Amino acid sequence: MNQPSQPSFQRGFSKDFKAFLDQNYKLWGFHRPDIISGCYGGAETRPTQKPSRIPIIFIHGNSDVAVGDGSYGIYMTGFSSQIEYFLSQGYEKQDLYATTWGDADSNTASLNYHSENYLKYNRAFVEAVLEYTKSPYVNIISHSMGVTLARKVIKGGNAHDELGSGRYDLGDPLTSNVKVFVGLAGANQGLSSCYTSGSTLPTCGMTNGFYPGQPPYVGRSNFLEELDSNSAKEGKYIVTGRANYDEIIGGNNLVWGKYTTRIKNENEEIVFSSATVGHFGLRDEAGPQIYTILKKQGAINQ
Repeated sequence: MNQPSQPSFQRGFSKDFKAFLDQNYKLWGFHRPDIISGCYGGAETRPTQKPSRIPIIFIHGNSDVAVGDGSYGIYMTGFSSQIEYFLSQGYEKQDLYATTWGDADSNTASLNYHSENYLKYNRAFVEAVLEYTKSPYVNIISHSMGVTLARKVIKGGNAHDELGSGRYDLGDPLTSNVKVFVGLAGANQGLSSCYTSGSTLPTCGMTNGFYPGQPPYVGRSNFLEELDSNSAKEGKYIVTGRANYDEIIGGNNLVWGKYTTRIKNENEEIVFSSATVGHFGLRDEAGPQIYTILKKQGAINQ
C-alpha cells in the first residue's frame, strides 16, 4: 500500500485540452510543467456537445501532487489510484481532470493555507473543465486540505486574505453544476494538531487556516466558520470519508467532540475502520465506494 504508482496510464493533459487552456486560461498555468505528473485529463479533439459521462474533477491535499508517480515521496501520489480505478470502470481521460495547486513540497506544508491564490486557481480550473467539456455538471472528489478548498470554490462568495489582495469575491455558487461532492479526510472542524502548534503557522491560522478554536470562548478560524455559515451547498449530494486510523488528522478525527471529517448537511459517509488504512490509504482506496455512490445517485452518465 502507498507504494509509488506505476505509470500504467499516461499522465498529463491531452494536446487538445492544453491548447484550450493556452487559449483561454494560459495565465493560470494549469499544466504545471514544473511538476512531475502534475496534471491529467482532456479529450483528443475539442468536445462539440456535452459528454456521455459526467466529468470528475479531483482536488488533492496539502503539498500533494495531482497524479503523482512517487517521484516526490511514496505518499505524494495524488489521485493516481482513483484515476486507475475509474479508468478500469469505463471512464476515459476526457472524463477525469486534475491539476496540482501549490509547490508539491512537503517541507513547506505548514505554510499553505486557504489563500486567495489557491482558491481562485482551483475555482478557475473547475470553470475551465465545465467550459471545455460542455457538461452542465461535474462530480468533485477532494482529499484533505483539498476538501475545504473545494467547498469554498463551490460555495463562492466573499473572502479575505491579508497576504493577498485583501477582500475579494469568488463569484456565484457553483452548486447547480455539482452532482456529487466527495470530501475525504477533510479538517472541516479544524485540526487537533493546531492545539499544540498554535495559530502562528499559516496552516493553523485563525483567519484562513485550520485553527480549531477554544469553545465556548473562541471559534474556529474565520474561514472554517464562514464555510458553515454560507448557505450554499457543496453539491446536490454530499459525501464525506473518514479513516478511523488517520495519522495526519489524529485525535480519532475528533475536534471538540465532533468528527472534523464531516460536513454540515452531508448525505452519506464512507468509513474505513481498518488500522491499515490511514489518511492516504483512504484517498487511494475509496474509488469503489465512490463509484457505487455515483451509480446510485445517477451521477455517472448525463
